[in-house]
Amino acid sequence: MTNIRVVFLFLLALVSLRMRAQGPQSQTSAEIYRNLQKLNVLGTVLYVAAHPDDENTRLLAYLAREAQFTTGYLSLTRGDGGQNLIGDEQGVELGLIRTQELLAARRIDGAEQFFSRAYDFGFSKSSEEALRIWDHDAVLSDVVWTIRRYQPDVIITRFPGDARAGHGHHAASAILANEAFVAAADPNRFPEHFKDGLQPWKARRILWNTFNFGGNNTITDDQFHIEVGDFNRLLGKGYGEIASDSRSQHKSQGFGVAKTRGRSMEYFLTTGGDAPHNRLMDGIVTGWNRVDGGNAIQPLVDRLLKDFNFEHPENSLDQLTGLYKKIQALPENSVYKTRKLKEVAELIAQCAGLFAEASTDAAYAIKGQPFRVNYFINSRSSNDIKLEAVSLGNVFDSTIGKQLPMNVNWEMAYTGRISLEAPVSQPYWLQRPMEMGSFRLEKQSDIAVPENRPAFTAGFRINVKGLELLVERPVMYRFTDPVKGEIYEPVTVAPPLVISLTPSMVLTNITPALAQEPVVDLQYKSYFNYPRVPVKVQLFQGNVVIYSRDTLMDLEKEKAYNVRMPLSAIVKKDAKADVRAVVTLTLDGKAYAYKDFLRSINYDHIPGINYFLEDHLSVIATPVNTGGKKRVGYIVGAGDKVPQALTQMGYDVTILHEADITPVNLSRFDAVIAGVRAYNIHEFLETKYPVLMQYVQNGGNYIVQYNTHAKLKARMAPYPLAIINKRITDERAAVEILMPSHAVFNTPNKITAADFDGWIQERSIYQAETTDSHYQLLLGMSDKGEAQSKGSLVITPYGKGNFVYTGLVFFRELPAGVPGAFRLMANLVALPQNKSN
Repeated sequence: MTNIRVVFLFLLALVSLRMRAQGPQSQTSAEIYRNLQKLNVLGTVLYVAAHPDDENTRLLAYLAREAQFTTGYLSLTRGDGGQNLIGDEQGVELGLIRTQELLAARRIDGAEQFFSRAYDFGFSKSSEEALRIWDHDAVLSDVVWTIRRYQPDVIITRFPGDARAGHGHHAASAILANEAFVAAADPNRFPEHFKDGLQPWKARRILWNTFNFGGNNTITDDQFHIEVGDFNRLLGKGYGEIASDSRSQHKSQGFGVAKTRGRSMEYFLTTGGDAPHNRLMDGIVTGWNRVDGGNAIQPLVDRLLKDFNFEHPENSLDQLTGLYKKIQALPENSVYKTRKLKEVAELIAQCAGLFAEASTDAAYAIKGQPFRVNYFINSRSSNDIKLEAVSLGNVFDSTIGKQLPMNVNWEMAYTGRISLEAPVSQPYWLQRPMEMGSFRLEKQSDIAVPENRPAFTAGFRINVKGLELLVERPVMYRFTDPVKGEIYEPVTVAPPLVISLTPSMVLTNITPALAQEPVVDLQYKSYFNYPRVPVKVQLFQGNVVIYSRDTLMDLEKEKAYNVRMPLSAIVKKDAKADVRAVVTLTLDGKAYAYKDFLRSINYDHIPGINYFLEDHLSVIATPVNTGGKKRVGYIVGAGDKVPQALTQMGYDVTILHEADITPVNLSRFDAVIAGVRAYNIHEFLETKYPVLMQYVQNGGNYIVQYNTHAKLKARMAPYPLAIINKRITDERAAVEILMPSHAVFNTPNKITAADFDGWIQERSIYQAETTDSHYQLLLGMSDKGEAQSKGSLVITPYGKGNFVYTGLVFFRELPAGVPGAFRLMANLVALPQNKSN
């Protein structure tokens, strides 16, 4: 059988990115007519900001769907450093989710999506910090490369390059965009781009899209402005309604918004180039006369629009094929020639009612194994289509030579074999170890696409009235869910063996000792059948082999194999190195080592996400004393992994739901902990306020982790306490212990400034502010150049118990295995009771 190699990851498809989230889409006659109108528009706009959800979706929708400019959004980061309201994914996993949320938003508002290599390392108070951590020149190169490739006439930034931006990343995005506006036109800047076939490009102007939000109004009446609240009768929606649907895709950030209707203005200040006066594209030719030889094209498009039959769009096929040939014959190989040929090709397919798909009944294409692709095509509005051939990248090409009768299905299957040497389907920005503030890309041109191209691309070579076209479709995993119906998901190239280690973290120096010694569970799962395979199973702690076994096995598809052993049998108590696993198979005389775990992330609003990581067991050898208190009740917040960390510490953790919060039930817990943003998302906590306060008065410790001030829905503290948007963003900021004798720093662990070493991303967010004398302000810290803040950890005795509010980011530090965070959390749980008042 033919080897299918993953070179197809780098093939361009003619279809839009929406194909990754759903099956091939058929357009209504109104949509086809709108796309015919777009053929006469040759203007391009690039919008630039820092994060997913920074973009102005109403403006993007207006530019892409009403003005019909080619419109793109460049988000410098993938939003990895934000919080997650729908799950417990953090870091790069949250970035993967937010990438797909942006693509879902673009499928609605009609814009395209781009990214740079910059990593969202969390809230930043200055553009200087952001540019230093990201590597200014590397990210600037990405912005310049995108401009040179996309060739925008107008560049728009969401933010200004100063403190009004409200976030260092925001300001940095504007600074980089304005620098790139100049640099992209300079042939002496980043000349290495020209190896990719790019040329210098000078946009006409760069504008700042001023705003009025976050208590900051940067709009004035004398600014250039445009109306963007139009109602489009062909779409049946206004751009405020489309924008709402688009913005509401940012579900991980809780950004669902109401639809708006009526007139709406967007305002702009010119920061480079000449200022517009009447139109956004003042002085810019946006018709066919901007292309050499293009004057002959516009009359053809005008005729198409005049003759278009909404009931029979197939009647336009003759004119569309003629138009394609005319554009193809243009002497200038411009970006617009390429774009318009793609647009016309898709219009031909839509007018013909062409439905073409390539699917598989397996979610994973396993290396070394057969892989079946099912081809399907139907021309539902025309019998003028001939299927000449079908292909799969450059490894399969079959001549068909069959006329397609109208509305008659044609199907064919092809089975190939995936090479054992093929790379897995790893997101391109995760294929190499990340640097401090940015992803390491194999080559600059990787950023041409927002995500990996399809693992496999199928081609349908068709003949329409004498015109040969290649219609390309990604091979998708298609299946039927009994509730959701037909579903399409991307296909993932996977290894024949995946490895996992459980638990993900162990504390080897716990006092009192755990009642039961942890067991390390190494699991390797086979995705193929293979008899009599030599298998070597190894565990490493650092570079030292701590376990090794050789065996001969009959591997079975979908079967998991487990090696279980007591922690003490393999892990040295005082060794700080993590444990990793390697399983080596000898197949056909060649050894293949496997060490990666397949991580799947699934939410209904985005396609399924698969990526690979080397699973490991984090070993925390630092002494942690829990003081003997073991029972913790946990009110789950907005997706943190603190309960799992508490379990690793030896606590008996019970998740508390609304009905569980009763005086009798709470009385059995040594401490009750509210998860991050619990008060923002659980309205029932308002009604539970008396019960929780009674629990504290009776001697319990109630620990509330951070909540956002803007969405606080319930009372949570016994005395007046405000939550403010105060952050300590430098994870290395000096920490002063203000009350060294307090029990929280002495029992059962002695806490010093050293316990704040190794923290990640930040120290504290959404801190407390109070002048009430009942509260003890226990820690002082500040970012560079700022006054000391004392609201990261506040405690007040209340009756026999203690109320704690903390903005310290335990939800990041505990999953990351920061020893000091475990020790301080243990002390919070173990706070001693007070003498009764």
